[in-house]
Parts: sequence; structure tokens; C-alpha cells
Amino acid sequence: MKKRVLIIEDEKAIADLIVQRFQTSLYDVDVASDGREALSLLSTNQYDLATVDIMLPYIDGITLCKKFREHSPQTFLILVSALDEEETKLKGYSYGADDYITKPFSPKELLAKVTSHFKRADTLTSQTSIITQNILLENDKKEIKINGYKLPLTPSEYLLIFTLLTHPKKLFSREELSYLIYENNLGEIDSRGIDSHISHIRKKIKKFDTIEYIKTVHGQGYIINEH
Repeated sequence: MKKRVLIIEDEKAIADLIVQRFQTSLYDVDVASDGREALSLLSTNQYDLATVDIMLPYIDGITLCKKFREHSPQTFLILVSALDEEETKLKGYSYGADDYITKPFSPKELLAKVTSHFKRADTLTSQTSIITQNILLENDKKEIKINGYKLPLTPSEYLLIFTLLTHPKKLFSREELSYLIYENNLGEIDSRGIDSHISHIRKKIKKFDTIEYIKTVHGQGYIINEH
């Protein structure tokens, strides 16, 4: 089945280059040149992945990430910006972005990394459902429930907690998690990006349980906290 991709980019030349690369048998591609057009497409379509330029007419990319998460939590979101600033990246993550890529970039490289992401995500989550403590992982639905309540996870958050839950005795470094999920970085994800995603997972879990499921081992990484 084809993956559906939305390219949100106001520079037509860049959008055209990306579309040319993504026009293969693997993808159906839509393009939005501004924030309002992107929201219009989102209201009538479901997307597997979207690239979101930060500087857009009418509605900026950061705000669009928040809108995406309200309407389409399963979409893998890549923020695109000419600004390689940590504060901007972390703000993007806090609004639901999965990853961040800095301009200029090669559309050929972007296609290769996106294709790799989908293959890796399918491989990582091929295991059947599991139950541990108060957590139910229903992999066929790509859902994780705490005490019966579904966690509203982004694709990256799901892959992170899935990886930790399916390797409950393994301590993962931030670099290992980044490599496992992004295969040498889909965009500009780094240890701070992994920390940010883990922080958001914890906040979402705390709404339904007081148990600290993910343990931080100082200077080393993360492991499932067995009780």
C-alpha cells in the first residue's frame, strides 16, 4: 500500500524538487504552499508523513504541528527550517514534531531517509502485542494503553516506548535509540531530541498512572523501570 505524504513548502522550486523525488510507486504526494492550504488538506485526508516548513504564510509550521497532532496523531512530522537553533527544535518537539531537518538539504537524501524510516518502523514494530505492569501494547493498532487509557503518542514516541518495552532489561543509550529509530538520523535528531521525546512520554503517562515506567540512568541512557 502506498504511503501518503504531504509536502508543506512555500518555495515552489523546493517543493517541486521534493515532489519529483517522491513520485514513485511507494508514495502519493500532496503539496500545500501555505498553512491554510495545509489545514484544508488535513481536514479531508490522512497522511503517513508530512514535511512542514517553519516559515509559512498565514499559519507557521510550529502551529501546524500542533494542529496536526489534534487531527492526525499518527502522522510522522518533519519540521524543515533554515534555522539550526536548539530552542526552535525543542519547541517543535513540544508541539508534536517527530524530527527536524535543516535547509539546505538534498531531496534525494530526504527520500532515501524517509523510505528507510518506514521500513525500519515496520520492522521494529512487527512484534505481537504484550502486557507488562499496567501497560497494554496493541501493536496491530499501534496503540499503548495505561490502565485502559490510550496514550496520545506521536510516531516517534510510540517507537521509543515500544523499543524500551520490548527490551525490558536492556539499557539504551540516547545514541542507540536515535540510531534504532532514525537510522543515523532522519534529520537533525540528537540526544536532546531523544530526551525531549522521553519527557513528553512521561508527561502523557502521568495523566493515567503515578508509576515512573521509564528510568533514567545518569550518563548512560534509559531503561524500563521494573517494579
